[in-house]
Amino acid sequence: MSHVLAIVEATTLLGKEVRDTLVGKPGSWREIRLLTTREEEVGALSEVAGAAALVLRADADGLSGVDLVFCCGTDEEARQVLAVLPETATAVVLAANLEDYAAIAGQPLPPIVAGVNFSRADQGRVLLSPHPAVVLLAHLLHPLRGLGIEEAVATVIQPASMHGDPGIDELFEQTRQILTMTQRRPTPIFGTQLAFNLLPTPAPTEPLSKQLHAVLAGDPPVSLQMLQGGVFHSLAASLYVRFVGRTDAKSLRRTLGQQPHLELAKKPQYLGPIDAAAQGKVLVGAVAEELSTPGGFWLWAVMDNLTRGGALNAVEIAEEVL
Repeated sequence: MSHVLAIVEATTLLGKEVRDTLVGKPGSWREIRLLTTREEEVGALSEVAGAAALVLRADADGLSGVDLVFCCGTDEEARQVLAVLPETATAVVLAANLEDYAAIAGQPLPPIVAGVNFSRADQGRVLLSPHPAVVLLAHLLHPLRGLGIEEAVATVIQPASMHGDPGIDELFEQTRQILTMTQRRPTPIFGTQLAFNLLPTPAPTEPLSKQLHAVLAGDPPVSLQMLQGGVFHSLAASLYVRFVGRTDAKSLRRTLGQQPHLELAKKPQYLGPIDAAAQGKVLVGAVAEELSTPGGFWLWAVMDNLTRGGALNAVEIAEEVL
């Protein structure tokens, strides 16, 4: 059976990635509608699968007959869509741009990570494709839980594209100004120089910790720190894991390599965020034993925030639901 799908805020980075991902999966849909809550974008000409398509208003008429909706904008834009969502439709909300995902539908949304907790995909009409950092850490920790994780501490470095096109444009402009030695302009997105730099993130990590806790059903508890990196695309994670039982780095890499959403880097010593750009899997780099702590190991991994951390996860949720 083919379905009618809709992408709300299809002009965002995530919206474009969802559209391109769906176009690459022919046969599962018969129509893709491009919708928006932004008045200035209504009526704009775009394209789907090489054919011209108009961006329509995300109201009751635009959503009529739709089976599943991807919400790729802010929490307020998602809230407007859910207010007129047809009773027979399901919504997948992509959480990368959300400030308060729990308040969108008046209750916490079930966060789903493909291949980790698909069983929760039938628990509501509104589902959450969680923050890319949550997707990354869930894929790393899920296959290791059987080894008895006693402690997990993660530092995740996010790219400028987590702030959409404005974040990419600001980082590019900062880089250009530095290289050409021209006058520095204001930085409304990052507040200071991000190019060739690393910054703390002002946003609290508690919402992300709650999402990860829900995906992993609380096992294991994870301490999380988020940093803002001066790269355009892809997350990088430094993960410390301490196990109850005995294991070794080679066994850990072998366990991770058996997971379909993970791929072991051929040259782990050179793995960086750029290697994950446009890739559909989490790339796992070095796994090193912490010699000062029995059972402790450091893991390094990277993942594209727009593909595996965004569009691919959301589309796989949709496939499971439909």
